[in-house]
Amino acid sequence: MKVYWVESHDHCEDWFIAAPDKKEATVIFASDMGYDQLKDKVIATHICDIPSHLEVNIPGFVDNFIITECGGEFIEFHDLDIMEYVHDETLRSVAGETRIVRFNNKVYMEGNALRVALQMEGKLNNS
Repeated sequence: MKVYWVESHDHCEDWFIAAPDKKEATVIFASDMGYDQLKDKVIATHICDIPSHLEVNIPGFVDNFIITECGGEFIEFHDLDIMEYVHDETLRSVAGETRIVRFNNKVYMEGNALRVALQMEGKLNNS
């Protein structure tokens, strides 16, 4: 089993998937998140092989434990620009905090539907 970073054109739900191959990773992501693989430009990038001692046998979204066991490092981040528009209590209730992970020298930022919604309203920059 391998870890893939899977993303779509809108970046609302980008996250890591455990799957045997790239195609399976995009199928799982698209199916679970309600995307059309082609129309929504769902793509997967191989990150690493999952060590056999972790015994991940079922494809699906990867949890924080697997990420750290595979060498991922979580970066502390408080999304201050979102907090400007949404109270901290609301942010916690909708899991609004954005997780950021570094694998080797590359950084991956979790898709955040709340951030995208605020961008669409013109309250946040798209960068």
